[in-house]
Parts: sequence; structure tokens; C-alpha cells
Amino acid sequence: MTVKILPSDLAFPTLNEDRAEIRILEVQPGSSGSQIHCKFHVATLDELEHPYETLSYTWGDENEATKVTIWLDETPVPVARNLFDALKRLRMSHEPRYLWVDALCINQGDDVEKTWQVSMMHRIYSQCQQCAIWLGALGDVDVFHARAAVDTICWFAESRGKPDWMEDDLARDYAAKALKTLINLPWWSRIWTVQEAILPSSATVYWGPCDISWDVMRRAADSFFDRSSREIPGEFGANNGTIDLQCAMRGLAFTRKESLFQVLWRWRFRQATDPRDKVYGLVGFRRDTSLPNVKTCDYTIDVRTLYQRVTADLIRISTDLQPLIGRGGEVSEIPGLASWAVDWHGVRDDSKRSTVNFWEHHRRWHGLGCTADKGLYGVGDGLKVEGDRILCLHGLQIDRISVVEDRSKGNCVEDYESVSSMFLTSGGRWGKVITEFQEKCPGQLPDNWMSAFLGLIAGKLVPQEPNHGDRMNDWMENMVRPQALFITESGRFGLGPRNIQPGQEVWVIGGCRFPVILNRRAGGVKDDGFTFAGECFVYGVMRGEAVEGRSDEQREIKLY
Repeated sequence: MTVKILPSDLAFPTLNEDRAEIRILEVQPGSSGSQIHCKFHVATLDELEHPYETLSYTWGDENEATKVTIWLDETPVPVARNLFDALKRLRMSHEPRYLWVDALCINQGDDVEKTWQVSMMHRIYSQCQQCAIWLGALGDVDVFHARAAVDTICWFAESRGKPDWMEDDLARDYAAKALKTLINLPWWSRIWTVQEAILPSSATVYWGPCDISWDVMRRAADSFFDRSSREIPGEFGANNGTIDLQCAMRGLAFTRKESLFQVLWRWRFRQATDPRDKVYGLVGFRRDTSLPNVKTCDYTIDVRTLYQRVTADLIRISTDLQPLIGRGGEVSEIPGLASWAVDWHGVRDDSKRSTVNFWEHHRRWHGLGCTADKGLYGVGDGLKVEGDRILCLHGLQIDRISVVEDRSKGNCVEDYESVSSMFLTSGGRWGKVITEFQEKCPGQLPDNWMSAFLGLIAGKLVPQEPNHGDRMNDWMENMVRPQALFITESGRFGLGPRNIQPGQEVWVIGGCRFPVILNRRAGGVKDDGFTFAGECFVYGVMRGEAVEGRSDEQREIKLY
């Protein structure tokens, strides 16, 4: 039976924000086929009198027609099927179970209450007795195969011996498929489940009738570093199930120690119904992940303003422009978002996503020793932002793009077996770029153009230090392959986002170790500002060579 109720039909017990009060759901005992009856209790996080568990789950289908009724304080309440299944699975037969469930314990129709309740998520999950992680019903997976997947994880973690059925080829195949299904269920792709998994001191994972300790899953993921691949039956590696498990669990482990900037990037492509939750689901989950001008939760501001404030605050925290890097020219789908602000919601259309890897650019920001902005005013504590939208910086134009390698044929990134195969595959395109430049700008190629070209392709960007830089294979695989070669009007060779165009300007900006590509606004009027296209790598300017002797020419620019 489904019942549509008005918010006024359910009497939510009043909460006192000053006392950090929350509602706890008492799930009353019952048999497996009986109706689910619950009632509210009010508790204060400052003086907890009764232990409670938190429920971590995905909201699932919110269509009214698919909802199922539970009884809450004698009122019929329609809930999503996935929540109903979770409560049914967790309900005990002879004693009540006390849970905190966001969809029921927060009045979702009251944005004011929702804001301050969500801002306490850190405390709610940190102070719970344990977290019950509900992955969902088994669906099409046979219960025996699901239990076999759990047995396999326990064996990997060395909490159980090797299952007897592991000697059966068909049983291994079914178990491997079930493990792959388990680790790719929707729960793993939601933004809120990041902190819900990290904050509790203890957690149990429930999948249909199966359950397993979160700590066992963590130890299973860690075990892959300690055991030979020959010890893992091939079926579990062939479908990447073990890799998925390792990535999911270790990614969450890394998050415990990473900076907020890294955390936001790591989970950028997790899902959220409200794009603001891509920030609120992560900001403040640790004591050191707060931002000076962004509240832990505030649903009264729009997503555009939120993302701009977050990016500006990250710049203030890092005291440089590191938060601008790693997007590879990706254009936001959020109307009106400033070009310099990171779209934490991410581009939903895979064909429009950047081909660059943020982490590769992040690593080189810290590891290459680049100081392209040496001699310019940085950002530091004096970052100036006008109206949450205009970033005021100091910079120096050093060049303009003349020709660009054509990387428009799809969004795919070629696979290369070796450096020589990359030259064989890409050499024709690179040669075409050089020929086009010679025809467009006769006599502008410098005498050392071959050294500049090869240095750029090999990752040796500093002329006076030809041995400095990345390992060639690593640079070509992770930096050359995903980007586009360009030549500037003065004959400089560079790498930048695949969507850059001739006429865009190359600048060095104070606070940015890499040169950047900017678009001049409003038909080229000098003081009408710019938009940000992405960072780039230019041979011969990465150590401040382009600024030397010209620092007095820097001027304030405005990024929109």
C-alpha cells in the first residue's frame, strides 16, 4: 500500500539547535512479514543517554508510485523501496533497534532545519555506536553466489579459510560476478556515503541477507599488496572486481588524510541529487576540512555562488592558484559559473569530459619545481574577489597561440605501447602543426626549434637543465597523450587542453607555477577582463624566464 501524505500529517518532535538535538528512530521489533512500526525519540549529541546506529543507504527511486508504507508514531508514511528494505532487514524480532535515518529524522521540507542538521553530520556519524551500511537487495544475484562473494572477501582478509567451493570453476565464476556486482552497487557512487563510511568507529555492510564487517573489507583490499597475483583466482581479476574493491576501499582510506582540495577532486564524479551536496557532503567531515567563507551547509545559496566561494577559499588556503589546475579545458554545464571556479558537480556527458588526469597535473605542480611566475605578485592572504564572481590577479602576457594540433576526432586517448609507437602515431599531426606555423609565420621558428619541440615532448622543459624533468615514458603517457601541441606567435612550443584555439593568449599569473591560457572578453577591449581556459606547459618559460626583466610590466587582470 502507498499513501501520499502532507508534511503536516507527520508531527516531527521539535528540536533545539543550541542543544545539538537530533531525532532517533526506534524501529520496533516484529516478524519478517509484519508491518514496520517506528517512533521518534529526541536526543542531544552533547549528552547521549542511549546508543544509536546510523543508516547509510541510497535514497533510490523517489517516485510516489513505488513507495511503500511504514508506520511512524501511528502515522502512515510512504518511504522509498530501498529504505523500506533496509528497515525490514535491520529490524530485530525481539527488541527495538535505534537508528538515525536522514530521510526520516530530518524534516526534509524545512530548509532551515535541514541546514543545521546536515551541518552536524560529522557529529552524528562520529558519535554513533556503529553504522549500518545497506547496499540494497540482491536483485538478480542468487543468494548462494552473494554469500560466496562475501566468503571470498573474508578469505582475502584472512578472517576465514579458503572456501571449499573455490576448487569448482563454475562456482568461482559466479562468485567473481557477484563480487563485481557488490562493489559496483549505487551506494558506492553517492557523495554522502563517503563520510558515512569514514566517520563511524565501526560499520557493518548489509547486502540482502548477507553481512560483513567494514574492517574485513578494508583488510581484504589491503591484502592485494601483500599477496602474489597467482594466489588470487583468475576469475576475480579478469572482471576487475578485485581492482574495484581495492580502489573503493583505499580511496576512502586516503580521504582520511588528504587536503580538502584533494578530497573534493577525488569524489568529484560521485552522484548527488542536489549539486550543492558535492560540497556539503565533504566540507567539514574532518575538523580540518572547513572553509573560511563557506558554511558546512547552507541551502539558501545557489550552486553557482557556492562553487565560486569554495574555489576562492581553496586559493586562500593554499596561498596560490593550485585550485585552478587539472581541468584540461573542461567547460562547466552550470549556467553563469565563473570560468575560474571548479565545477564540483562535474560534466555529466562523458564525451565532453576533459581527457587530462587531474592527479597527474597535481603531482607535477608539486614535483617539477616550476616557477613560471617568479617575480610576480602572488595571491597569499590578499586575494581579491569582486562579488563572488570576479577574481582579481596580477599577470603578464607572454605570447599568443598561433597554431594548434587537431585533436578533435573524438574524445578518445590513444593507447601507445612505447615511445616509438607514440612518435609513429602522432608524428604526422605534429609535423602538420610545424608546417602550418612555417606557412603562417615565415621565419618565426627559432634556430633551436627542434630542441624546444623534443624537449617539450620528452618532458625536459628547462633549456639550461636538459636532464631535469619527468621520465620520458611517464611524461608522454600522462601529459603529451591527453593534450594538444601548440606553437605561439613567437615560435614557442607548448602543451595545453585539447580545445584551445589560435588567438588565445598565454599569460604568466602571480601565484600560478604554470603558464595559463586566457580568453579576452568582449571583442578584445584591453581592460574588460578575461576568462580562464586552462594551464599549459611551454618550453623555456617554466622557471620564470619569460618574466625576467619584465616584472614591472605586470598588471592587474580580472578573471570572470
